[in-house]
Amino acid sequence: MSTAVYFWEEFAFLDDQKARQQLESIVSKDDPSYVDQQVSEVRKLREDAGLPPSGGTPAGITFTTNVNAVVPNSLDQTGKIVQVWLNYDRYATKADGSPDTDPFKDQETHLILKYEDGAWKITNEPQYAKKLATPAPYLPNSNLSFRAGWRQVQHAG
Repeated sequence: MSTAVYFWEEFAFLDDQKARQQLESIVSKDDPSYVDQQVSEVRKLREDAGLPPSGGTPAGITFTTNVNAVVPNSLDQTGKIVQVWLNYDRYATKADGSPDTDPFKDQETHLILKYEDGAWKITNEPQYAKKLATPAPYLPNSNLSFRAGWRQVQHAG
């Protein structure tokens, strides 16, 4: 779970070149097309935001992603293929230092992780993707969320 949290909080979702570097280091060797798929998503997001399809984050703008909670789900009998759902918030700081007035709050996504060569790697191989499950939505004080396996992520500080 910590691999999924760290990756998602550090992912350069608006910088296609940094995203490629990050993905190439963490994507499973068994799913090389996943890097190009995700870089295409970054470029699409850039275009949707009115930016050129390739490039870095606009000067002076910073983003912070905080994962609030995770829920793991084993996709095989060995525990070496897991789906991790993440509930997160993403905040921006504008070039003038002011905060974004409309941050992305309470977003959910998932990653499939495969234990490979002594490390957890991201994959989206079809044999695992077809086994995905969707947990109950995450609500911080909900017994239903807790029973669904959601666990809050504690951040230092």
